[in-house]
Amino acid sequence: MQILTIPFEETFYVKLQHETVKIVTFTTNDPGIIKFGIEASRGIQVHREEIYESIKNKKSVCEIIE
Repeated sequence: MQILTIPFEETFYVKLQHETVKIVTFTTNDPGIIKFGIEASRGIQVHREEIYESIKNKKSVCEIIE
């Protein structure tokens, strides 16, 4: 895992295969809360961890049933 420290409202980019994903962090009034925006092409799926795990588990179950 790579941990980045960047100022709020600064953009950074992540290269995934041949796609570039733009990520921007935002300030909030709530202590301990970080918000960020993700800009990616429609071909790249972006999910929170619990949603990603649920999708991954459902695919595994479907593969077993087939």
